[in-house]
Amino acid sequence: MRALFLFLLLLPAPVTAAFVAGDNDRTLSFAGNQRTYRVHVPPGASAGPLPLVVDIHGWSTTSALQQSISGMQAVSDREGFLVVWPQGLNNQWNAGVCCGNAGLDDVGFLRAVVDAVAAEGPVDRRRVYVTGLSNGGAMSHKLACEASDVFAAAAPMAFPLPYATLTTCQPARPIPLLMVMGLTDMLIPYDGGTYASAPASFARWRDLHGCAGTPALVPHGQGRCETFAPAQCASGQEVRLCSIVAAAFPDLFFDGHILYLNDDLDLAEEAWRFLSRFRQPPAWPVAPSALSGTVRLRLGAHRGAPESATWEVALGSATWMVQTAAQSLLEGAPSGRDRRRKALLTLDEAARATLLAELAARVESLTGLSGAQLVLGPTAALKVRLDAQGVPIALRGTVKLLHDDGTQRTAGRLTIRLRR
Repeated sequence: MRALFLFLLLLPAPVTAAFVAGDNDRTLSFAGNQRTYRVHVPPGASAGPLPLVVDIHGWSTTSALQQSISGMQAVSDREGFLVVWPQGLNNQWNAGVCCGNAGLDDVGFLRAVVDAVAAEGPVDRRRVYVTGLSNGGAMSHKLACEASDVFAAAAPMAFPLPYATLTTCQPARPIPLLMVMGLTDMLIPYDGGTYASAPASFARWRDLHGCAGTPALVPHGQGRCETFAPAQCASGQEVRLCSIVAAAFPDLFFDGHILYLNDDLDLAEEAWRFLSRFRQPPAWPVAPSALSGTVRLRLGAHRGAPESATWEVALGSATWMVQTAAQSLLEGAPSGRDRRRKALLTLDEAARATLLAELAARVESLTGLSGAQLVLGPTAALKVRLDAQGVPIALRGTVKLLHDDGTQRTAGRLTIRLRR
Protein backbone atom coordinates (compact mmCIF):
# COMPACT_ATOMS: atom_id res chain seq x y z
CA MET A 1 0.00 0.00 0.00
CA ARG A 2 2.85 2.39 0.88
CA ALA A 3 4.50 1.67 -2.48
CA LEU A 4 1.21 2.33 -4.27
CA PHE A 5 0.80 5.62 -2.40
CA LEU A 6 4.30 6.73 -3.39
CA PHE A 7 3.62 5.72 -7.00
CA LEU A 8 0.42 7.77 -7.10
CA LEU A 9 2.19 10.70 -5.45
CA LEU A 10 4.81 10.74 -8.18
CA LEU A 11 2.30 10.68 -11.00
CA PRO A 12 1.93 14.02 -12.86
CA ALA A 13 -1.01 15.97 -11.51
CA PRO A 14 -3.90 16.32 -13.97
CA VAL A 15 -4.12 19.78 -15.47
CA THR A 16 -7.53 21.28 -14.78
CA ALA A 17 -8.81 24.82 -14.99
CA ALA A 18 -10.02 26.28 -11.71
CA PHE A 19 -11.93 29.05 -13.48
CA VAL A 20 -15.64 28.60 -14.10
CA ALA A 21 -17.66 29.98 -17.00
CA GLY A 22 -18.43 33.65 -16.42
CA ASP A 23 -16.54 36.11 -14.23
CA ASN A 24 -13.84 35.02 -11.79
CA ASP A 25 -12.48 37.62 -9.34
CA ARG A 26 -8.97 37.13 -8.02
CA THR A 27 -6.50 38.83 -5.67
CA LEU A 28 -2.74 38.94 -6.23
CA SER A 29 -0.07 40.16 -3.83
CA PHE A 30 2.53 42.16 -5.76
CA ALA A 31 5.26 44.51 -4.53
CA GLY A 32 3.66 44.81 -1.12
CA ASN A 33 0.18 45.61 -2.45
CA GLN A 34 -2.94 43.47 -2.71
CA ARG A 35 -4.04 43.83 -6.32
CA THR A 36 -7.16 42.48 -8.02
CA TYR A 37 -8.19 41.30 -11.47
CA ARG A 38 -11.21 39.68 -13.07
CA VAL A 39 -11.03 36.78 -15.55
CA HIS A 40 -13.91 36.10 -17.93
CA VAL A 41 -14.37 32.58 -19.27
CA PRO A 42 -16.79 32.36 -22.21
CA PRO A 43 -19.68 29.87 -21.95
CA GLY A 44 -18.93 26.53 -23.57
CA ALA A 45 -15.22 27.33 -23.88
CA SER A 46 -13.06 24.47 -25.12
CA ALA A 47 -10.59 22.77 -22.81
CA GLY A 48 -7.89 24.94 -24.33
CA PRO A 49 -5.34 26.22 -24.59
CA LEU A 50 -7.18 29.48 -25.24
CA PRO A 51 -6.05 32.96 -26.29
CA LEU A 52 -6.00 35.61 -23.55
CA VAL A 53 -6.76 39.33 -23.97
CA VAL A 54 -5.63 41.74 -21.25
CA ASP A 55 -8.09 44.69 -21.37
CA ILE A 56 -6.84 47.68 -19.33
CA HIS A 57 -9.02 50.47 -17.93
CA GLY A 58 -8.26 54.19 -18.08
CA TRP A 59 -7.29 56.74 -15.45
CA SER A 60 -9.84 57.23 -12.62
CA THR A 61 -11.99 54.34 -13.86
CA THR A 62 -12.10 50.65 -12.91
CA SER A 63 -11.74 47.19 -14.32
CA ALA A 64 -15.52 46.71 -13.95
CA LEU A 65 -16.22 49.84 -16.02
CA GLN A 66 -13.76 48.71 -18.69
CA GLN A 67 -15.54 45.36 -18.84
CA SER A 68 -18.88 47.09 -19.33
CA ILE A 69 -17.77 49.58 -22.00
CA SER A 70 -14.99 48.03 -24.12
CA GLY A 71 -17.19 45.40 -25.81
CA MET A 72 -14.51 42.74 -25.40
CA GLN A 73 -16.71 40.43 -23.29
CA ALA A 74 -19.26 39.97 -26.10
CA VAL A 75 -16.49 39.13 -28.58
CA SER A 76 -14.98 36.71 -26.04
CA ASP A 77 -18.30 34.91 -25.62
CA ARG A 78 -18.65 34.49 -29.38
CA GLU A 79 -15.04 33.66 -30.27
CA GLY A 80 -14.13 31.60 -27.21
CA PHE A 81 -11.10 33.39 -25.72
CA LEU A 82 -10.33 34.48 -22.16
CA VAL A 83 -10.33 38.13 -21.05
CA VAL A 84 -8.70 39.56 -17.95
CA TRP A 85 -9.51 43.03 -16.60
CA PRO A 86 -6.76 44.05 -14.15
CA GLN A 87 -7.36 46.80 -11.60
CA GLY A 88 -4.89 49.66 -11.33
CA LEU A 89 -3.81 50.79 -7.88
CA ASN A 90 -5.78 53.95 -7.02
CA ASN A 91 -7.57 53.51 -10.38
CA GLN A 92 -4.49 54.44 -12.36
CA TRP A 93 -1.40 53.03 -14.08
CA ASN A 94 2.25 54.02 -14.16
CA ALA A 95 2.69 54.19 -17.93
CA GLY A 96 5.67 56.49 -18.24
CA VAL A 97 4.41 60.02 -18.91
CA CYS A 98 0.92 59.02 -17.74
CA CYS A 99 -0.83 58.89 -15.30
CA GLY A 100 0.11 58.11 -11.68
CA ASN A 101 1.60 55.49 -9.34
CA ALA A 102 5.10 56.93 -9.81
CA GLY A 103 7.71 54.32 -9.03
CA LEU A 104 5.24 51.44 -9.16
CA ASP A 105 6.16 48.56 -11.46
CA ASP A 106 2.88 48.13 -13.31
CA VAL A 107 4.61 46.33 -16.17
CA GLY A 108 5.78 43.75 -13.65
CA PHE A 109 2.29 43.54 -12.15
CA LEU A 110 0.66 42.85 -15.52
CA ARG A 111 3.29 40.23 -16.30
CA ALA A 112 2.38 38.62 -12.96
CA VAL A 113 -1.33 38.75 -13.83
CA VAL A 114 -0.71 36.86 -17.08
CA ASP A 115 1.36 34.28 -15.18
CA ALA A 116 -1.36 33.89 -12.55
CA VAL A 117 -4.13 33.43 -15.11
CA ALA A 118 -2.02 30.90 -17.02
CA ALA A 119 -1.27 28.99 -13.80
CA GLU A 120 -4.99 28.61 -13.10
CA GLY A 121 -6.53 28.37 -16.54
CA PRO A 122 -5.91 26.97 -20.05
CA VAL A 123 -3.94 29.90 -21.56
CA ASP A 124 -2.13 29.63 -24.89
CA ARG A 125 1.03 31.55 -23.95
CA ARG A 126 1.77 32.22 -27.60
CA ARG A 127 -1.58 34.02 -28.02
CA VAL A 128 -1.62 36.60 -25.22
CA TYR A 129 -2.71 40.09 -26.32
CA VAL A 130 -3.15 43.51 -24.73
CA THR A 131 -5.48 46.42 -25.35
CA GLY A 132 -6.83 49.31 -23.30
CA LEU A 133 -8.20 52.84 -23.35
CA SER A 134 -6.58 56.16 -22.36
CA ASN A 135 -4.23 55.45 -19.42
CA GLY A 136 -4.88 51.80 -20.30
CA GLY A 137 -3.90 52.57 -23.89
CA ALA A 138 -0.68 54.15 -22.63
CA MET A 139 -0.08 51.00 -20.60
CA SER A 140 -0.74 48.85 -23.68
CA HIS A 141 1.94 50.81 -25.59
CA LYS A 142 4.34 50.41 -22.65
CA LEU A 143 3.78 46.64 -22.55
CA ALA A 144 4.35 46.43 -26.31
CA CYS A 145 7.66 48.27 -25.81
CA GLU A 146 8.79 46.48 -22.63
CA ALA A 147 7.03 43.08 -22.56
CA SER A 148 6.98 41.88 -26.17
CA ASP A 149 8.20 38.53 -24.86
CA VAL A 150 4.77 38.10 -23.20
CA PHE A 151 2.37 39.73 -25.65
CA ALA A 152 1.95 38.55 -29.24
CA ALA A 153 0.31 41.80 -30.40
CA ALA A 154 -1.12 45.03 -28.96
CA ALA A 155 -4.02 47.39 -29.64
CA PRO A 156 -3.60 50.61 -27.58
CA MET A 157 -6.43 53.13 -27.81
CA ALA A 158 -6.78 56.85 -27.04
CA PHE A 159 -3.14 57.40 -26.12
CA PRO A 160 0.11 57.80 -28.11
CA LEU A 161 3.45 56.30 -27.16
CA PRO A 162 3.86 57.29 -23.48
CA TYR A 163 7.50 58.38 -23.53
CA ALA A 164 8.99 61.87 -23.50
CA THR A 165 11.42 60.60 -26.15
CA LEU A 166 9.74 58.17 -28.53
CA THR A 167 12.97 56.32 -29.30
CA THR A 168 12.83 55.07 -25.68
CA CYS A 169 10.46 52.40 -27.01
CA GLN A 170 12.78 49.48 -27.89
CA PRO A 171 10.83 46.20 -27.91
CA ALA A 172 12.82 42.98 -27.73
CA ARG A 173 11.10 41.85 -30.92
CA PRO A 174 8.94 43.58 -33.57
CA ILE A 175 5.44 43.29 -32.10
CA PRO A 176 2.39 43.81 -34.39
CA LEU A 177 0.48 46.89 -33.30
CA LEU A 178 -2.90 48.50 -33.96
CA MET A 179 -3.19 52.03 -32.55
CA VAL A 180 -6.58 53.77 -32.38
CA MET A 181 -6.72 57.54 -31.83
CA GLY A 182 -9.52 60.11 -31.70
CA LEU A 183 -9.54 62.86 -34.32
CA THR A 184 -11.67 65.08 -32.07
CA ASP A 185 -10.22 63.98 -28.72
CA MET A 186 -10.05 67.02 -26.44
CA LEU A 187 -8.26 65.21 -23.60
CA ILE A 188 -5.47 63.57 -25.64
CA PRO A 189 -5.27 65.70 -28.81
CA TYR A 190 -4.64 63.76 -32.00
CA ASP A 191 -1.92 66.17 -33.14
CA GLY A 192 -0.16 66.20 -29.79
CA GLY A 193 0.50 68.76 -27.09
CA THR A 194 1.31 67.56 -23.60
CA TYR A 195 1.83 64.10 -25.08
CA ALA A 196 3.13 62.89 -28.44
CA SER A 197 0.95 63.07 -31.54
CA ALA A 198 -0.74 60.11 -33.19
CA PRO A 199 1.27 60.57 -36.44
CA ALA A 200 4.59 60.72 -34.54
CA SER A 201 3.76 57.56 -32.60
CA PHE A 202 2.71 55.77 -35.79
CA ALA A 203 5.98 56.86 -37.41
CA ARG A 204 7.96 55.42 -34.50
CA TRP A 205 6.25 52.04 -34.83
CA ARG A 206 6.83 52.23 -38.60
CA ASP A 207 10.54 52.77 -38.01
CA LEU A 208 10.74 49.98 -35.42
CA HIS A 209 9.32 47.57 -38.00
CA GLY A 210 11.41 48.92 -40.87
CA CYS A 211 8.33 49.70 -42.99
CA ALA A 212 8.65 51.50 -46.31
CA GLY A 213 6.32 53.04 -48.83
CA THR A 214 2.86 54.48 -48.22
CA PRO A 215 0.42 52.79 -45.86
CA ALA A 216 -2.81 51.53 -47.40
CA LEU A 217 -5.72 53.81 -46.45
CA VAL A 218 -9.26 52.50 -45.88
CA PRO A 219 -12.02 55.00 -44.98
CA HIS A 220 -14.40 54.16 -42.12
CA GLY A 221 -17.24 56.68 -41.85
CA GLN A 222 -15.67 59.90 -40.63
CA GLY A 223 -12.45 58.05 -39.85
CA ARG A 224 -9.83 55.96 -41.58
CA CYS A 225 -7.31 53.18 -41.03
CA GLU A 226 -3.76 53.31 -42.39
CA THR A 227 -1.86 50.03 -42.60
CA PHE A 228 1.71 49.02 -43.34
CA ALA A 229 1.29 45.44 -44.55
CA PRO A 230 3.80 42.70 -43.65
CA ALA A 231 5.25 42.81 -47.17
CA GLN A 232 6.12 46.51 -46.64
CA CYS A 233 8.00 45.93 -43.39
CA ALA A 234 11.41 44.39 -42.77
CA SER A 235 9.94 42.77 -39.66
CA GLY A 236 7.34 40.91 -41.71
CA GLN A 237 4.73 42.19 -39.24
CA GLU A 238 1.87 44.69 -39.52
CA VAL A 239 1.45 48.21 -38.12
CA ARG A 240 -1.87 50.08 -38.28
CA LEU A 241 -3.28 53.42 -37.16
CA CYS A 242 -7.06 53.88 -37.06
CA SER A 243 -8.19 57.49 -36.64
CA ILE A 244 -11.85 57.89 -35.66
CA VAL A 245 -14.40 60.41 -34.46
CA ALA A 246 -15.80 59.48 -31.06
CA ALA A 247 -18.99 60.68 -29.40
CA ALA A 248 -19.04 64.31 -28.31
CA PHE A 249 -19.50 65.34 -24.68
CA PRO A 250 -19.50 69.15 -24.99
CA ASP A 251 -17.90 71.06 -22.11
CA LEU A 252 -16.68 67.81 -20.49
CA PHE A 253 -12.97 67.04 -20.28
CA PHE A 254 -13.41 63.67 -22.01
CA ASP A 255 -15.14 65.12 -25.09
CA GLY A 256 -14.25 62.84 -28.05
CA HIS A 257 -12.06 60.63 -25.84
CA ILE A 258 -14.23 57.56 -25.12
CA LEU A 259 -13.36 55.90 -28.43
CA TYR A 260 -15.61 52.89 -27.94
CA LEU A 261 -18.56 55.30 -28.45
CA ASN A 262 -18.22 56.05 -32.15
CA ASP A 263 -20.01 55.47 -35.46
CA ASP A 264 -16.85 54.59 -37.42
CA LEU A 265 -15.72 51.21 -36.08
CA ASP A 266 -16.67 48.54 -33.54
CA LEU A 267 -13.34 48.69 -31.71
CA ALA A 268 -13.65 45.39 -29.85
CA GLU A 269 -14.32 43.59 -33.13
CA GLU A 270 -11.56 45.49 -34.93
CA ALA A 271 -9.06 44.80 -32.15
CA TRP A 272 -9.83 41.08 -32.03
CA ARG A 273 -9.64 40.71 -35.81
CA PHE A 274 -6.20 42.29 -35.70
CA LEU A 275 -4.81 40.67 -32.54
CA SER A 276 -6.01 37.14 -33.22
CA ARG A 277 -3.94 36.86 -36.39
CA PHE A 278 -0.65 36.87 -34.49
CA ARG A 279 1.26 34.47 -32.25
CA GLN A 280 4.51 34.66 -30.36
CA PRO A 281 7.27 33.07 -32.45
CA PRO A 282 8.05 29.59 -31.12
CA ALA A 283 11.30 28.62 -29.43
CA TRP A 284 12.90 25.82 -31.41
CA PRO A 285 15.36 23.26 -29.99
CA VAL A 286 17.44 23.46 -33.19
CA ALA A 287 17.94 26.17 -35.77
CA PRO A 288 15.50 26.11 -38.71
CA SER A 289 16.69 24.73 -42.04
CA ALA A 290 17.13 27.13 -44.93
CA LEU A 291 15.51 25.71 -48.08
CA SER A 292 16.00 27.45 -51.44
CA GLY A 293 14.30 27.17 -54.79
CA THR A 294 11.43 28.86 -56.60
CA VAL A 295 7.97 30.22 -55.87
CA ARG A 296 5.60 30.84 -58.77
CA LEU A 297 2.20 32.55 -58.84
CA ARG A 298 -0.35 32.05 -61.58
CA LEU A 299 -3.61 34.00 -61.60
CA GLY A 300 -5.99 33.54 -64.51
CA ALA A 301 -4.23 34.61 -67.69
CA HIS A 302 -1.36 36.10 -65.68
CA ARG A 303 1.53 33.65 -65.34
CA GLY A 304 4.36 34.93 -63.21
CA ALA A 305 7.91 33.77 -63.79
CA PRO A 306 9.47 31.51 -61.11
CA GLU A 307 10.96 33.69 -58.37
CA SER A 308 14.03 32.66 -56.39
CA ALA A 309 13.22 32.26 -52.71
CA THR A 310 14.71 30.98 -49.46
CA TRP A 311 12.35 29.84 -46.71
CA GLU A 312 13.21 28.80 -43.17
CA VAL A 313 11.56 25.56 -41.98
CA ALA A 314 11.53 24.04 -38.48
CA LEU A 315 9.63 21.09 -37.01
CA GLY A 316 9.08 20.44 -33.33
CA SER A 317 7.46 17.41 -31.75
CA ALA A 318 3.98 18.92 -32.11
CA THR A 319 4.53 22.21 -33.90
CA TRP A 320 5.98 23.46 -37.16
CA MET A 321 7.13 26.82 -38.48
CA VAL A 322 7.83 28.21 -41.94
CA GLN A 323 9.23 31.70 -42.45
CA THR A 324 8.87 32.87 -46.03
CA ALA A 325 11.31 35.02 -47.97
CA ALA A 326 9.05 38.00 -47.18
CA GLN A 327 9.42 37.22 -43.45
CA SER A 328 5.81 36.03 -43.09
CA LEU A 329 5.59 33.48 -40.29
CA LEU A 330 3.42 30.42 -40.94
CA GLU A 331 2.95 27.83 -38.21
CA GLY A 332 0.68 25.11 -36.96
CA ALA A 333 0.35 21.79 -35.16
CA PRO A 334 0.75 18.87 -35.41
CA SER A 335 3.35 18.24 -38.12
CA GLY A 336 1.88 14.87 -39.19
CA ARG A 337 5.10 12.97 -39.94
CA ASP A 338 4.97 9.51 -41.50
CA ARG A 339 7.39 6.58 -41.85
CA ARG A 340 8.59 7.75 -45.26
CA ARG A 341 10.30 10.76 -43.66
CA LYS A 342 7.64 13.16 -44.83
CA ALA A 343 5.50 15.69 -42.99
CA LEU A 344 2.27 17.31 -44.10
CA LEU A 345 1.95 20.86 -42.79
CA THR A 346 -1.73 21.82 -42.88
CA LEU A 347 -2.28 25.56 -42.72
CA ASP A 348 -4.60 26.62 -39.89
CA GLU A 349 -6.72 29.77 -40.07
CA ALA A 350 -3.95 32.01 -38.73
CA ALA A 351 -1.39 30.63 -41.21
CA ARG A 352 -3.87 30.88 -44.08
CA ALA A 353 -4.57 34.55 -43.25
CA THR A 354 -0.84 35.31 -43.04
CA LEU A 355 -0.05 33.65 -46.37
CA LEU A 356 -3.01 35.35 -48.04
CA ALA A 357 -1.80 38.74 -46.80
CA GLU A 358 1.62 38.08 -48.34
CA LEU A 359 0.05 36.94 -51.59
CA ALA A 360 -1.91 40.20 -51.90
CA ALA A 361 1.29 42.07 -52.74
CA ARG A 362 2.31 39.38 -55.24
CA VAL A 363 -1.11 39.50 -56.90
CA GLU A 364 -0.90 43.28 -57.27
CA SER A 365 2.62 43.06 -58.73
CA LEU A 366 1.57 40.35 -61.19
CA THR A 367 -1.76 41.81 -62.36
CA GLY A 368 -1.33 45.52 -61.67
CA LEU A 369 -4.60 45.39 -59.76
CA SER A 370 -5.05 45.97 -56.01
CA GLY A 371 -7.76 44.68 -53.71
CA ALA A 372 -8.31 41.34 -55.45
CA GLN A 373 -10.86 39.32 -53.44
CA LEU A 374 -9.27 35.89 -53.04
CA VAL A 375 -9.25 33.06 -50.50
CA LEU A 376 -7.08 29.97 -50.16
CA GLY A 377 -8.48 26.60 -51.16
CA PRO A 378 -9.81 24.44 -48.30
CA THR A 379 -6.97 21.91 -48.45
CA ALA A 380 -3.98 24.29 -48.40
CA ALA A 381 -0.95 22.39 -47.10
CA LEU A 382 2.82 22.08 -47.54
CA LYS A 383 4.74 18.81 -47.89
CA VAL A 384 8.16 18.53 -46.23
CA ARG A 385 10.73 15.78 -46.74
CA LEU A 386 13.07 14.98 -43.84
CA ASP A 387 16.51 13.42 -43.56
CA ALA A 388 17.31 10.50 -41.23
CA GLN A 389 17.63 12.90 -38.27
CA GLY A 390 14.24 14.48 -38.96
CA VAL A 391 15.69 17.71 -40.35
CA PRO A 392 13.77 19.29 -43.28
CA ILE A 393 15.55 18.90 -46.62
CA ALA A 394 12.80 19.80 -49.11
CA LEU A 395 9.44 21.58 -49.23
CA ARG A 396 6.83 21.36 -51.97
CA GLY A 397 3.33 22.71 -52.18
CA THR A 398 0.63 23.90 -54.54
CA VAL A 399 -1.82 26.26 -52.89
CA LYS A 400 -5.03 26.85 -54.81
CA LEU A 401 -6.55 30.35 -54.86
CA LEU A 402 -10.31 30.80 -55.15
CA HIS A 403 -12.51 33.79 -55.95
CA ASP A 404 -14.00 35.11 -52.71
CA ASP A 405 -17.51 35.43 -54.11
CA GLY A 406 -19.09 32.24 -52.77
CA THR A 407 -18.72 30.37 -56.07
CA GLN A 408 -15.54 28.45 -55.13
CA ARG A 409 -14.22 29.16 -58.65
CA THR A 410 -10.49 28.65 -59.08
CA ALA A 411 -8.62 31.93 -59.57
CA GLY A 412 -5.06 30.65 -59.67
CA ARG A 413 -2.37 28.83 -57.72
CA LEU A 414 0.90 29.34 -55.88
CA THR A 415 3.55 26.67 -56.49
CA ILE A 416 6.50 26.23 -54.12
CA ARG A 417 9.55 24.06 -54.87
CA LEU A 418 12.40 24.31 -52.33
CA ARG A 419 15.40 22.14 -51.38
CA ARG A 420 18.36 22.30 -49.00
